[in-house]
Amino acid sequence: MAKAHSSPPSKPPDPGESGETPPVEPLTRGTYKRLAKTEQQIMDAAALAPAALIARARCRNEDAPEFLPAEALVYFIRRSVLSGDTRTRDALFRELIERCMPYFRGQFRGFDRETREDLQNDVMKKVVEDLFAADDRGDFMQVRFWKYLDNKTIDACRKAFRHSGDTESLDTGISGESGSEGQTRLEQEADDRLSPEQLTMISEGLAKLPERLRAVFLLRHYVGMKIGADNAADDPEGELTIAQRYGCSGRTIRNWLKEAEGLLAGFREKKNGE
Repeated sequence: MAKAHSSPPSKPPDPGESGETPPVEPLTRGTYKRLAKTEQQIMDAAALAPAALIARARCRNEDAPEFLPAEALVYFIRRSVLSGDTRTRDALFRELIERCMPYFRGQFRGFDRETREDLQNDVMKKVVEDLFAADDRGDFMQVRFWKYLDNKTIDACRKAFRHSGDTESLDTGISGESGSEGQTRLEQEADDRLSPEQLTMISEGLAKLPERLRAVFLLRHYVGMKIGADNAADDPEGELTIAQRYGCSGRTIRNWLKEAEGLLAGFREKKNGE
């Protein structure tokens, strides 16, 4: 007998249309079970209309009664995927990514800054793959999301060290490491960030890009970081831009993005012509 897929239900009811709370489906992978607190938080928010759910998801105060942990966000993202509600899906997904940014601040020690950016992008790509998978491989994300992220980060570090032959300890710091790195605030207004589906579609081409071009492309179109002015002094105070991260002008970053987009277009044409 085929194994049932992970929660949420294949045809979840539309929230807010009735006074009944939609059922919260159990996890099906292994013996995974959500924490009782997480289960209750999901149940409390399950009947909210999309706009109210998005507003509640943006609460960052863990002591507030309306707070939804990352595990609950994963549940509602998957529910939105299966119900075809792309607007709610994308809003919740971006909130989840924002919460991940501070986590990466102290990760990937022992690597240079550019490699750390690439490793962060690799981990986030894995998060996207598991989160949007048709099967239940992402169930553990609903149990202990931050432990899941720890595991993916360790896997990425091990692969990178094996590839480079570097035996430096993962606990070794980088000199000059900025305390604010990895805390970029994603913008809430409409922009040109890639959707998870678009990222997946071009992932093969991204893997072929030179490391710097790939990192800059993802920082701009996936993370949503601003390019920056040609003169760094013209950037708003306290706002980290791609140009600042690479110590160059906004014009240089725009040229790199143009080069990356040209290479990606070439990869697509070549693939379509095969």
